[in-house]
Amino acid sequence: MNNYINARLQEFAQKINGYNMLFNYRMMNLCVKAEPAALVPVIVTVEGKQFDLEEVAEIRRPDDYHFEIRAKNERPLQNIIEGIMDVHPEFIMEKKTEKDLEDKEVLYLSYKMPPVNKDRHDLLSDTTKVFYDECVANIEAAHTKQEALFVEALLHAPVDEANEAKDGVKTLYDNGKDEAEKLYNAKIEEIENAYQDYLSSDQENDDTEDFDFSKGMRFGRTDY
Repeated sequence: MNNYINARLQEFAQKINGYNMLFNYRMMNLCVKAEPAALVPVIVTVEGKQFDLEEVAEIRRPDDYHFEIRAKNERPLQNIIEGIMDVHPEFIMEKKTEKDLEDKEVLYLSYKMPPVNKDRHDLLSDTTKVFYDECVANIEAAHTKQEALFVEALLHAPVDEANEAKDGVKTLYDNGKDEAEKLYNAKIEEIENAYQDYLSSDQENDDTEDFDFSKGMRFGRTDY
């Protein structure tokens, strides 16, 4: 296979992988569990300067459904609260204290993922489908464009070389769609399991009863 065709196949593979990476990133921001990637977009403004969350705070994940945020260098907690609220207002925040090495009380933030009740189940499921459809549409558009680019390039190529190139495109296309489907099914299963846990629970969380999830979830940002 000639260098031109190899280069185009590599570009096509990178494009397909990119669409699936974006889809996966969006899935992690539809927070059923406490996904560290969900905190990547958080920007904290301190005295007019902007910082990534990890620059001003220590982030811990004590279990699958909680974050603990501890300010570094006596950074104001309120600035951190505002930064997280701007990206994930659906997180349930609680201020807690612990003793430091000098036995002093230190304030830190605990964030719990909201339970997946019926409204949130439907919103998460619908949004997952929207992002999946967009990912597949992008993969299909890239496939159509790649096939068109190869028409001229393969006109005078040996038959075996042309067939190898066409097979390469199809394999990358099929694998890309399969990966997108796996990501979709895994997220839907995660949502369904969390919803069943909610239904089987004897006690609902009062903090989320009146929360409008349709306004509170700001996922799917593509500028990161």
